[in-house]
Amino acid sequence: MGTLGLVSVLSIMESAIMRQAAWGWTWPSLIATTWLALPGLTLPGLTLPLPNPVNLPFEPALDGASYIPSGETPSNRAQAESVRAIVNDDGRIPVTSRRYPWSAIGRVDWVDSRGQTTGSCTGTLIGIDLVLTNAHCIIEEASDRPTTQTVLFRPNLVRGRTEAQAQVIDVAYGDSPYTGEAADDWALLKLDQPLGEDYGYLGWRTLDLADQAVLDQLAGKISIVGYAGDFPTESMIVFGEPGETAGLSDGCSLLLIVPDGTFANTLIHDCDTNPGASGGPILAQFEDGEYYLVGLHSGSISLLENITLPTGEQTDILNRGVQVSRWSGQAAQWR
Repeated sequence: MGTLGLVSVLSIMESAIMRQAAWGWTWPSLIATTWLALPGLTLPGLTLPLPNPVNLPFEPALDGASYIPSGETPSNRAQAESVRAIVNDDGRIPVTSRRYPWSAIGRVDWVDSRGQTTGSCTGTLIGIDLVLTNAHCIIEEASDRPTTQTVLFRPNLVRGRTEAQAQVIDVAYGDSPYTGEAADDWALLKLDQPLGEDYGYLGWRTLDLADQAVLDQLAGKISIVGYAGDFPTESMIVFGEPGETAGLSDGCSLLLIVPDGTFANTLIHDCDTNPGASGGPILAQFEDGEYYLVGLHSGSISLLENITLPTGEQTDILNRGVQVSRWSGQAAQWR
């Protein structure tokens, strides 16, 4: 089935034989999942990934520059230690490095009046005092407004420990996760401390993901980092309890932009994620050697039947995200 066939199938979500949409707290985050039937679906093929970084130009008028702290040497390795003792089928890798760009990614926590964490998501520093995450990580369902609980950002959390944290003092977001557009499930969090000075912050690339040539450039070169509620797994308990260390899913791809229906203008990707990874950065390394945001993970779509990925693998889950163009204008103003 070609791209148009896939798009047509994705657009029937409202009328699928079996469909259930669920928003709600699931430790440690709020997520949205949709179940639907997509019989006999095969995703459009992508060219085989190349070992080289992505070769697409930086556009100053649209893209955001990154910041690496003075004296810091960036690292391509998310691990600061060996994980050779781990043997399981989970494709995610524990992020234990304290170096940039991993240092700029952290956990967004809701904290109640008793000091208890009641929910968590993932967030990324994209400015000195600015964090990117999902709107559903900050909006309360009852009021459809930003939570009145204290919200903290804990950068580079490893084994439940971080050297600093900051409180959110202002919020901008795209749309309600309950009554609005899924394509605008983004939020910007203004912090009371300039954590980006020490941890660095990531830039972004505003790419035309409707262009198959751009998707081909990105094929097999996408990574996602997230503090999922099922990771580290039991076999990785040395890295802490679930949600205490981020997991990295790499070598994946952006597949397409949905043109209509419930998830119109959202991006579809095949990285490994789970609740808690909401708000996680979708990253790619470019020819200047730096990692940039090329999207924002926001949720999943669970299918009633398996589909075939461009790699030939079978899956009954697809993941979705928010395009950079939906939030980059506001981010540039708030930096």
